Amino acid sequence: MTNPFDGAADGAAATSPNGYEEKEGFAFTPEELVDWVESLVAMLESVDRSQNRYWFSRWWKHAEAVDRFRALHEQWLEAQADGGMSSWWIDHHDRHATVLVAQRGRFGECGTTHMKKTARRILATEQPPVGWSW
Repeated sequence: MTNPFDGAADGAAATSPNGYEEKEGFAFTPEELVDWVESLVAMLESVDRSQNRYWFSRWWKHAEAVDRFRALHEQWLEAQADGGMSSWWIDHHDRHATVLVAQRGRFGECGTTHMKKTARRILATEQPPVGWSW
């Protein structure tokens, strides 16, 4: 099975896992992403496990979390440049954070150690019936 993020077989440029090319001027390194996540987490209040909210300090072990943080960082850079930080918090951070730290979210099973799922749950798709439309 090929990795869909490796780019097309014909040599076309690969897209990032969130499906779009890095925007010129907004590219950043993995090290910059780590620094950004650490500074973001440092300014947030704690995540309360009694409220079924979970954080995992080794967030980089979760591919989806990395991709969500990459998307958040890109939007943060745009918000910084355009003066839209309030919208960034509401429209981007809050929505991704809900998925990441929810009890059944990416970090919900980890606790203090990384819990690798025994089997990756891959969603299946089926073709709609002939003549289907909305």
